[in-house]
Amino acid sequence: MPAKKVDKALNSKQLTVDDFKNDARVKACADHVRSNPKVVSDVLDDEGNQYVHLVQKGGGVLGVALVGYVYILEQAGIRFLKMAGTSAGAINTSLMVIQDDKTKTKSDYLIDALSKLDMFRLVDGHPFAKRVIKHFVKDPDYTKRVKKIVRTAAIVLITLLVSAFVLMGLQDDFPILSIAACFVFVLMGLYFLGLGVAGVYFSSLMKRLKTAGFGVNPGDFFYDWVKYHMKANGVNTVADLERRARKVPKLKIRTPRTDGIDNLTGDVVFITSELVTQNKFELPRMANLFRSENKMGELQPAGFVRASMSIPVFFESYYIKDIPVHDKKIQELWAVTFDLKTPPDTVRFVDGGILSNFPINLFYNKDINIPRLPTFGIDLDDSTPEDKENVPENWSLVGYLGRMFNTVRYYYDKDFSLQNKVMNLGVGKVPVSEYNWLNFFLTNQQKIDLFAAGAEAAKKFLDGFNWKEYKDGRHTYFIQKTKA
Repeated sequence: MPAKKVDKALNSKQLTVDDFKNDARVKACADHVRSNPKVVSDVLDDEGNQYVHLVQKGGGVLGVALVGYVYILEQAGIRFLKMAGTSAGAINTSLMVIQDDKTKTKSDYLIDALSKLDMFRLVDGHPFAKRVIKHFVKDPDYTKRVKKIVRTAAIVLITLLVSAFVLMGLQDDFPILSIAACFVFVLMGLYFLGLGVAGVYFSSLMKRLKTAGFGVNPGDFFYDWVKYHMKANGVNTVADLERRARKVPKLKIRTPRTDGIDNLTGDVVFITSELVTQNKFELPRMANLFRSENKMGELQPAGFVRASMSIPVFFESYYIKDIPVHDKKIQELWAVTFDLKTPPDTVRFVDGGILSNFPINLFYNKDINIPRLPTFGIDLDDSTPEDKENVPENWSLVGYLGRMFNTVRYYYDKDFSLQNKVMNLGVGKVPVSEYNWLNFFLTNQQKIDLFAAGAEAAKKFLDGFNWKEYKDGRHTYFIQKTKA
């Protein structure tokens, strides 16, 4: 069957788990890692699975590639003890951690949830906003569409002005042209009337945007979707989430090591940015800043994921209100954590990627001499080749804006990576520059292509990862820091 007909048939159906796993590229990667086992950790379970910590980067719909990456890691017999993520990374992390048994694979559940999710429903705002978003986000470089619209509007205006000028000059010699001149002036009037109406409508949308917390989409569908999956897996409270995350299977240490695994525990962290106090928050571990222990049931753990993926302007902020600011214990926690003597009674969260889009530092323990297990990180690389260059004149507008934004949001993460370069040995990059991270209108084929890109990146990473080099690097760094 011709490729175009295959694509059309694929895009007209609901995807299944097999559609992702049976893609030729994905199958090749899975077969490769299964037939080429590697030692990546000194912590194992009774079934021989190796354990690592996992950090997943934020990136909107590019998170589909994260699922493909995780799938290949699991096919290589790798499981996850502590997990963290920002935005899209937080979504994947949440769907992994709510599954009860850490010895079992998590990716099948992620793929199933992804295949059944209509991403368009995540754009749950005003119909006009939906149309605008759909028009722009399909192109990775949305500025092309903006330029085209502005250029077309300018050409129309110039054409009308020139036509009016020429017709007015000729109508004395050719009276019949006066009719054409009147027609052109009518068109000009309609043109400026249209601009005026658009301006008024835009102003009303801006007012609506302000009352909606400066977000085009409420994000209610996403919140309910995460809550549904949590509830379906028996996670209804913050305590449920923390218990599920910390639960550890029976583990053992690879010989000839003599250190034990008694102090190993699981964990989960969602990164979000808080605007009232202008701080980075790690949830759920910092939830005690918002409620006392006996009131923690008032917080919904799905809200932590919603807070992490609150893309500014695209989604409304996520609020936690009615913080008991007069509670002495909560006052003390705010004072110790952020040096704030008076806690806010309401906090407002936006996307964690604003401050830390790839929190690879979360599970690093500087007091460990030789690590028992590594931290693996999945990095989504959406920069185009020309925007990677250190020649500013060659950057596109998107590249320029991206570098400016990345300078801010990668500050926490890059500072850590520069000082702890050995941690980068555990990071794999997925090239996704041809996709727009806000394109919630991905075709089925694009979803599979993203999944396959993640799978191929995971295979490449595993082929190059050297556990001994990682351990030796951490040990050398520990010695250097000890002597300093």
